[in-house]
Amino acid sequence: MSTDNAGADPRADMADLVGVGFGPAAIAVAAAIEDEAEELPPGTRPVDARFLERAPDAAWQPNMLLAGTDIQHHFLRDFATPRNPRSRFTFPSYLVDTGRFYPFTLMGGYVSRHEWSAYVQWTAAQLSLPVRYDTEVVEVAPVRRDGRVVAARVRGTDVHTGATTDQLARNVLVSTGHQPYVPELFAPVAGERVFHSSQYLPRIGALAGRDVRRIAVVGAGQNAGEILLHTAAAFPGAEIHSLARNSGFRLYNLGHFSNEAYFPAETDYFYALDADQREKVFAEVYSTNYAAVDPDVSTGLYRLVYEDREWGPGRIHMRKRTAITSCAAGAGGGVRLGLREVNTGAVEELDADLVVLCTGFREPKVPAVLEPFAECVDREPNGDPVVSREFRLGLTPDCEVGIYLNGVTEWRHGINSATSFSTLAIKAGAILRDLRRRQPVASVPPVPAPAEPAPNGVVAAR
Repeated sequence: MSTDNAGADPRADMADLVGVGFGPAAIAVAAAIEDEAEELPPGTRPVDARFLERAPDAAWQPNMLLAGTDIQHHFLRDFATPRNPRSRFTFPSYLVDTGRFYPFTLMGGYVSRHEWSAYVQWTAAQLSLPVRYDTEVVEVAPVRRDGRVVAARVRGTDVHTGATTDQLARNVLVSTGHQPYVPELFAPVAGERVFHSSQYLPRIGALAGRDVRRIAVVGAGQNAGEILLHTAAAFPGAEIHSLARNSGFRLYNLGHFSNEAYFPAETDYFYALDADQREKVFAEVYSTNYAAVDPDVSTGLYRLVYEDREWGPGRIHMRKRTAITSCAAGAGGGVRLGLREVNTGAVEELDADLVVLCTGFREPKVPAVLEPFAECVDREPNGDPVVSREFRLGLTPDCEVGIYLNGVTEWRHGINSATSFSTLAIKAGAILRDLRRRQPVASVPPVPAPAEPAPNGVVAAR
């Protein structure tokens, strides 16, 4: 739905950039904006950017911050170092500022997931750009004047009160990330006993003190391996069943040459290919980031299974080549799963008190919040949306708004352009440069600052 405005020009009162989401991809762009602001000539106004985020803070993957887990990329592939190593937003800057530099260097460069989340939150706290937390963006709609789309109206809803607020924007940065995938057969029973891994720690915490005798973990990727290890320790009296359609947990492809897929030059190569070629190349590097585990998890999991099998009590069951054919509510609040061996066809049933779905995530080619812009989206012959090398969504000629798909174009830019931190900083720089080309510094009109801080958790300038 578009908004018609035949009166005053709405361009007189709107932000240069409104960010939908304030996870790592958006934080990287905010860092690039503030780095640029520090180098602008005196009297030149920087990009006026504001962000909306449904979470209460900037914690990174808070529901999977398991003890002993680490990140999968080198720590210098942070918010700024590849773009500007002198930036104050680098991981080394965080270590120095928090007094952790020397202790960290004794650990051999391995960064725990807790540490990386602390770095993400530290970076968010250093930024002066306003962020409204606890606010979910429900739609981004075009604003028309004289037959042209001159602005985007970003509507946010307070997750606690339901109150809505609108913000007009010349440009929109959509950083909503990949969405948890729950296969259809689990949907009818999804809840406190059947849930996606992205909800893991809160759901497990809610079960404290309850009788959990049998747990099923579905999937064979990194999350599944970590959750198997965690549930085995958290529920020492429970049976643990690993259900995987393939022949068992595989290691990531850790080859040096294969992992050059995370170099910036690979984005140029991948982007230049046609759709069929991109699909083929993506399949070649898929195992560097998906459907596999790192060596630490593989070793820890195999040791757990070996010791349980040889010395008891025999409660860890690794069920390979097993498909789940049904899922229904069982007796006593549990869940009954129908199972089938993928090759022999043998069937059986498994009753579980808890089912954790490590079934991955999906990337929408056009995020749902942009549905009101559907008629404005330019399409490829195969129906895919047009997306520029600089991550800008292709729109019809009557649209003056810029919409940037930030961290949701893995299908178009390659495996390094979505969930990985590897090129996050480079991508942020590309988006900012494109925005500046479309909207030069000198042509950016001033936007009056609000007289009072906005409600709902806006982070004030520091």
